[in-house]
Amino acid sequence: MSREQDSLVVCEQCGMAHRWRPLARASIARCVRCEAVLGRGHRLPLTTILSLTITATVIFLFAISSDVLSLDMRGVAKATTLPGAIATTWDDGQEIVAVVAAITALVAPALFLALRLYVLVPLAIGTVPRGFALCVRLLHQAGRWNMVEVFTIGVLLSLVRLSSLADAVPGPGLFALGAVMLLFAKIESAGLKHLWWHV
Repeated sequence: MSREQDSLVVCEQCGMAHRWRPLARASIARCVRCEAVLGRGHRLPLTTILSLTITATVIFLFAISSDVLSLDMRGVAKATTLPGAIATTWDDGQEIVAVVAAITALVAPALFLALRLYVLVPLAIGTVPRGFALCVRLLHQAGRWNMVEVFTIGVLLSLVRLSSLADAVPGPGLFALGAVMLLFAKIESAGLKHLWWHV
C-alpha cells in the first residue's frame, strides 16, 4: 500500500478519522458522519501552485503600493493606497476598524503568500523546508484570516455610495486586488493536503 493510500484524514467539523484514498478529477470526498468536504480531486501540480503564488505575490505588492481609490470633490483630488487608507482610518479615531483591516487585508494575505513561498520553493526543488508542519498549520490559519475579497467588495460598495457626493474613480490597486482575489481562490482550491505527499 502506498503512503498516500495508507494516510488518514481527519474531518475538521466533527473530528472523525478517515482512510485517505486518491481522488479522481472532479470527485469530492465527504465525511461519512457530518458530510463535510474532506478533499477534492482537482489538485493542481506543485509547479502550477508555485507559479500562481509567485504571480499573486507580485500583484499583491503592486496592489498595496498603488492607488486603490481616487476622489475628486469640488476640485480637490485625493488618492490613497491600501496602507494609506488604513492609516487614515487609524488617525480618524477608528482604531479597531484599522487594526481589523490591517490584519485581514495586509498581514494575513502577506503571511499567506510568504508561507506558501517558504514551503513551495524548497518542495519544488526536492527538499523539505525546516518547520514544514508548523508552516502548513499556520497556512491553514492565515487562509481563514485572509479577507482580500471582503476589502475589495467594500471598496466597490464605497465607490457606488460616493458617486453621488464626489467623482470616485477606482485606481490600479483595486484592479490588482481583484486579480489577487481570483488567484487566492485558485491557490486555495488546491488545498493543503497535497503538500504532505512531497515530504
